[in-house]
Amino acid sequence: MYYQISMATKQSLNLIEGSCLVLISKGINHGYQLAKQFEPSTALGEVLTLTRPVIYRAVKSLETQKLIRSADSLGPRGQLKFKLKCTSEGEKQAKQWLSEPVSHIRNMRDEFLIKVLLLQRFNLNTKRLIQTQRQALSEISKTLLADMAPTPVAIWRREQARTAMRFLDELEGVNQAPSTEKRKQFQVSARNQLRAEVAKVRHGDTLSTVYLSLEPKQTITATITREAANDLSLAPGSRVVALFKATEVMIAQSIAEVD
Repeated sequence: MYYQISMATKQSLNLIEGSCLVLISKGINHGYQLAKQFEPSTALGEVLTLTRPVIYRAVKSLETQKLIRSADSLGPRGQLKFKLKCTSEGEKQAKQWLSEPVSHIRNMRDEFLIKVLLLQRFNLNTKRLIQTQRQALSEISKTLLADMAPTPVAIWRREQARTAMRFLDELEGVNQAPSTEKRKQFQVSARNQLRAEVAKVRHGDTLSTVYLSLEPKQTITATITREAANDLSLAPGSRVVALFKATEVMIAQSIAEVD
């Protein structure tokens, strides 16, 4: 994914400017070094691939905004290079930008991921950003989930809202598999249990039908309340356990197999 930026001065930092400013504040002080951080083979480059000209335009924009300054320096072979350094205002804005949640679900794919990767890169705690991001998207998600229109756009927005909230939970570790010690604390009396993967979820006004895939060409369905489906953040790919309350289980076998 390649991005272009405008040379006009902006009131707030865009994704490319913010990313570069944070890196410069952490000691990445040459343009070519900045460009290497966004090569396709890097962690940041997997989310945001940038070419050198785009990086240099972002640097120029940051200089225009007086957030960084450059000074002449000599490279290892005596070549002239420009060394980049944040101003005091640049340091302040770098910290602020890195701690701010995104305001739209669509920005989770790039800006939020970049911020998380930058925090991890410099061994900074991601928990606060994740929590503030969840709070920022909470009302937006509720509004999108409440729109039960059967249009493709409404369906897409509902699934995006569920996916974003489930992603934040997993990123924070809320949905990680419980330890052996924790599993002992939550034993279930039902003995008939099948591990499955959600293949599809069809929502109605009050009930949701969940299609579970057991193995190739074998599925079962469960009808639960729509509220329960939302609470569980069920979506295609979710790993679940189907519990059966029936006291009797009948077994059938093909006659061919008996012979």
